[in-house]
Amino acid sequence: MDQHINRAFEWVSPNLQPWVLIFLMLSSLTAFTLSAWPKLQLLRKAGKENRTDQPLKRIFTTLSIAFGQTRLLKEPKSGWMHAVIFWGFLILLVRAGEFFFIGLFPNITSHFSATAFLILPYLWVKDGVVFMVTLAVLYALYRRLVVKPDRLTLSIEGLAILGLILVIVTSDVLFDSTFLALNPDIEKSGPLAALFAPLVILAGNDLAGHLHSLAYWTHVSAILFFLTLLPRSKHFHILTAIPNVFLSHLNPGNGLRRIDFEDDEKETFGVTQVESFTWKQMLDLHTCTQCGRCDRVCPALATGKPLSPQQLTVNLRDHLNSPPGSDMALLGDVIEDEVLWACTTCGACESACPVMIQYVDKVIDLRRGLVLTEDRYPKELESAFKSLETQSNPWGFPKNSRADWAKALDIPIWDKTRPTEYLYFIGCNGSFDTRGKQISESVVKALKQARVSFSILGNSEGCTGDPARRAGNEYLFDMLASQNTETFQQQGVLKVITHCPHCLNSLKNEYPEFGVYLEVIHHSELLETLIADGKISLGEKTNSNVVVHDSCYLGRHNGVYDAPRKVLAAEVQNVQEVEQSRENGTCCGAGGARFLLEENTGTRMSHHRLDELMVTNPDTIAVSCPYCVLMLEDAVKAKGLEGQVKVRDIGEMIK
Repeated sequence: MDQHINRAFEWVSPNLQPWVLIFLMLSSLTAFTLSAWPKLQLLRKAGKENRTDQPLKRIFTTLSIAFGQTRLLKEPKSGWMHAVIFWGFLILLVRAGEFFFIGLFPNITSHFSATAFLILPYLWVKDGVVFMVTLAVLYALYRRLVVKPDRLTLSIEGLAILGLILVIVTSDVLFDSTFLALNPDIEKSGPLAALFAPLVILAGNDLAGHLHSLAYWTHVSAILFFLTLLPRSKHFHILTAIPNVFLSHLNPGNGLRRIDFEDDEKETFGVTQVESFTWKQMLDLHTCTQCGRCDRVCPALATGKPLSPQQLTVNLRDHLNSPPGSDMALLGDVIEDEVLWACTTCGACESACPVMIQYVDKVIDLRRGLVLTEDRYPKELESAFKSLETQSNPWGFPKNSRADWAKALDIPIWDKTRPTEYLYFIGCNGSFDTRGKQISESVVKALKQARVSFSILGNSEGCTGDPARRAGNEYLFDMLASQNTETFQQQGVLKVITHCPHCLNSLKNEYPEFGVYLEVIHHSELLETLIADGKISLGEKTNSNVVVHDSCYLGRHNGVYDAPRKVLAAEVQNVQEVEQSRENGTCCGAGGARFLLEENTGTRMSHHRLDELMVTNPDTIAVSCPYCVLMLEDAVKAKGLEGQVKVRDIGEMIK
C-alpha cells in the first residue's frame, strides 16, 4: 500500500518527505508551545484547589457529560451537531495518526499489517464519520450565517475553524479516492472512496498522482495549522474541556472557600486581580466555548440587567491572557460593579454549561474583592451588614425578639441535657418577616401533628450568614457562622430541620469548614416521609390547579426536586409543571443577597418568573422557600392578581 502512496508524493522526494513533515510538525508544536506556555505558567502559580477526590464519580461524570455530551443534547438540533463533530473528531484521530505515520515512515510496506482485518471496517466507519461531520459543519455554518441565534457571536475565528474541519474531511476523501484510482486492483476501500474514484480515474494517472499528493499535504497542514490556532482562540476548549469536566465541582452548594483572616501575609481579600483566581477557576476561563447557553437561562440577563455570564467569562479570560503591564483594573474597568451585583447566584448558568464551568464562585470572589478590599458596595447593604453584625438578622430587628413568633405555640426550647431528635432552625425570614412567620407556624403544626420530637434554639439562634457571604462580606459570614458553630457544639445539635433552602445550604454544605457536621433536612423531605408513613392524616385531595416553583438553593444547589412534588401529590389532584422547572427553573430574584437590593434596571425578576408560572392559569403557586414566597407574592400584588392566584409554601398546604 505504501509503495503506491510514495509514488503519489510527486511534490516531495520520498527521502525528503519525512524531514519536510518533521519540520512542519516542529514548527507547529513550537508555535503551539509558545502560545500555551504562558497559560500553563499562570495555572501553575495560581491558588490551590483539591479536585482529585471522588475519582469514580469524576470518571462517570466525564463519560456522561464530556464524552456522552448529555448536556449538549438537551438542545437536540445544535446538540447533535456539536456531538457529531466531537465524536467524529475522536474517531478521526486514528486517521490523523495514520497520515503522520505514512509521512514519517514512507518505506514501511504496510503500517496496518498487524491489524489487516480491521482495515475495511475502519474505512467504512471513518467514511460514515466523515459524511456525518461534513453535514454537521454545513449545518453549523447555516446556523451562524443564516439563522444567527442571538446567543451566538458571529466571528471570523469560528468560521475559520469550521472551514478547517471541512478542509480536513474533504482532503481525507480525496486522498482515499485518488489512492483507489491509482490502484484499481485494491480490494479494501471505504464507500466514499469507491464513489468518487471513478471520477478521479477520468482525470488520468498523472493528475491523480498530483491530487493524491495535494490531498496528503493539505490534510496534514490543516491539522498542524489547527493545532497552532488552539491556544490563541476560544477553541482551546478542545484541549481543556474534558479535563475541566473531570475536575469539576461535584458536591452540593456553590463550592465557596473560606478565607483565612489570620494570615498576616495577606494584603487583600477576595479577588481584585485576575491572577488571584485558583488554577481551576482559570481553567474554567480557558474552557468557555462561547456557546451562549449560560446567557439563555440567566434571569438577570433575561430581565435587562447588565450581567451576561458568557461575557463575564470572556472578559475575565481576555484580561487573563492580556500582556503583562495592562493598566486596566479588574474591578471597575474590566468588570463593572453593576455586573457583579446583578447576579442572584441561582446557578442556572452552571446547570446549562456543557463543560461544567462554575460562575457563582467567581462572582462571589469578585464581590469579596469589592467589599473587603475596595470597600465598595451598594448603599442598601450598609444597614444590612450593620444589622447582621449587631442583631444577627439583615433587617435590624432586636435579636432578643427572635423567638417572639413562637410564644403562643408552646414550642420547647432546646435543652442539651434532654435533647429532642431534631432542632428546627427557623432562619431570619421565618423569625421576623410577617409572612415568613406564617410558614414557620404551619411547619410547627405539621410536626406536632406527626408527633415529631423537635425544639428550637429561640433567641440563641443566629443568622447563618448566607446573605453576608453571597454579598461578598466573608468576614461577617465567618463571624456569624463561628457563633452558630459554637452554639451547635455546646448544645450537642446533630439533626436539623429547616424550611429555608438558604439556611439548609449553609448549614449542610458550608458549616463543615467550621467543624460542624450536621444532618440537615428540608421540611419538604421530612413531610414526604411523614406522609408516606401515615403520620400526617390528610383529607381528600383538592381540585385546585397548582403549579410548582423550584427554589434554586433547594433544587439546583442541593438536588431536592421530588420531595416537594410528592407532598403536593398527596394533597392536590392537579399539579402542573412549566417548561422552566426543576434544573431549568427560573430564579425568583431573591438569591445572592438580592432580596436586600432594589432592581433599578429592566424588569423585576420576580415578575418575569410569575409570567412563566401563570401560563398554566394556576389557583396556587406552590413554593418551598420563604424568600420565593416573599418575591412572588410581591409580584402577584404588583400585577393585580391577588384574587386570581395565591402563593403558598408546601407546609401551608397540609390541612
